[in-house]
Amino acid sequence: MSVKDKALDKMLEEMNQKHSGAEDAIHNWLCDQECEELFEGILKKEKSIKGALKYCSEQASKQKDGNVAMIADQTVFGWVYKYFTSKKLPKSNSSIQATVKVAAQPKKTSAKKSINNSDGVEQLSLLDMS
Repeated sequence: MSVKDKALDKMLEEMNQKHSGAEDAIHNWLCDQECEELFEGILKKEKSIKGALKYCSEQASKQKDGNVAMIADQTVFGWVYKYFTSKKLPKSNSSIQATVKVAAQPKKTSAKKSINNSDGVEQLSLLDMS
């Protein structure tokens, strides 16, 4: 069994427990990776997807403005990578709580319908807002 297969099994075990949508997003991203170093980090006893989410929340709180932090997916997944591959991470501040929302896929919009008036000028219909 390869290192990746062992790591996937460990993550699947964790995903069989109650978990959030943010943990699903991290799990899905990890499953798509091919980095041996990352999978070796996942296999460490003290590392977990829940721990990665907590680490990301702590990092995001450092960038908040007031009560809000908007962080790009690429940055968050960089933190996930760092969490699993770092030998030693700074001690966490357990008093920090954050809510992480996964961005939904944008909906496709259709072209606006147009109406030709009596002058032959094309106008957009105000009644069609789809």
